[in-house]
Amino acid sequence: MQKALEKGAVHRRDEADPRWQANYDLIYAQLIAYQARIWEYGASLEAFIKNPSVVPLTKPPDLHLVHWNVAVRKETLTKESKPYIERAREVFELVMQNHPGTPWAARADGELTRGFGVDFQPEYHRPDRSPPGGVTVPIPKL
Repeated sequence: MQKALEKGAVHRRDEADPRWQANYDLIYAQLIAYQARIWEYGASLEAFIKNPSVVPLTKPPDLHLVHWNVAVRKETLTKESKPYIERAREVFELVMQNHPGTPWAARADGELTRGFGVDFQPEYHRPDRSPPGGVTVPIPKL
């Protein structure tokens, strides 16, 4: 996808509307950033499989572990992601410099702030409140 976007760079240069230029610039930076995050996701999965986090299946008052969320963090695990991170930082900073005060600049700042590493966090929910035995009361017709 990055190569396809790079082929279209001539169209970005010819674009008169700065909104579309900013959009192109941000997407390009995100493509590079997500290549780093792919490396980090794989490394985090591998680390989690080798040394899984131990968390309780339930938490007071009535919460139950339902799944693990994929979250971002600043800390990275791989050296393979470093060149992508460095390049993504450069391009995100260019977006902020070339399009100050725009939503694209704000998004670029947010992408840099959240980091490139990946983490897994447990998510807890309250159990279903259906009656015991699964018997449900029909909805009355009005």
